[in-house]
Parts: sequence; C-alpha cells; structure tokens
Amino acid sequence: MIKGIDHIGIAVKSIDETLGFMKDAFGAEEVKRIDYPQLQQVSSSVKIKDTTFELMQPTGPDGAIAQFMKNSPTGGFHHISVLCDDLEKLVGELEGKGLKIIGKMYDGPDRVAFIHPKSGKGLLIELTDTGTYGKK
Repeated sequence: MIKGIDHIGIAVKSIDETLGFMKDAFGAEEVKRIDYPQLQQVSSSVKIKDTTFELMQPTGPDGAIAQFMKNSPTGGFHHISVLCDDLEKLVGELEGKGLKIIGKMYDGPDRVAFIHPKSGKGLLIELTDTGTYGKK
C-alpha cells in the first residue's frame, strides 16, 4: 500500500549554499545529514513545514549525482520518493506490470529501489518502506 510522498530529491552543487537559501527564503530546517561514501554523495534531509527535501551533493566524479550533474551542471530536480508499506511486495507488483526497477537496496537502514525513468515516463521514482533515512 502506498502511504504518500516521502521526499523530493534535488541534486545540488553545495548543500550549505542551497540550505542557506532555503532557510532564508522559506524557514527550512536541516533534520539530518549523512555521508554515503559508497554512493559518492552527501545527503541532507531538509524540512519546510510538512514537506521533506533531500539535498544531494556529489563527493566524487563517479557517483550517480555527479553523473546527473554532467547533464545538469547547476543541479535541480532528481527524483520523487514514494513511501510504501512493503518495498519488496511493491517492487514485485510493479515488475509484474512490466516496469523496470533498478538500484534495489534492501539491506541497511535506507531500504530503496527505483523505477527507471524509461518506465516512469521520464521521472526517476524512488520507492521506500523505511522513509527518509531509515525512519518508518
């Protein structure tokens, strides 16, 4: 069962600069910042009222965010995250409907999988049953 939108992912050159802008303009609050060395990125969970954003800054040239920013050097919208009850079940149902699922990461506190943009009509859609940064 789908619970709703978990967060909106945004690729940025600098978390600190973007966060400063969001604080000044909208009263945003950083909730958590996590380094993902294996993904070559740092992510910051930022709240504006009831909406959560994930600001993602590349830390190396080979990570997904650095690759994304080769085509979008200023950064921008990267993905939307959908919260569900049971990730493996939802992935199975979507694959049964012919959707291509990539980046299945079922171990660890951040349980995610992604609907490939070709299956998502141009949108990269993250699926999670743990919510932002492993929090159900």
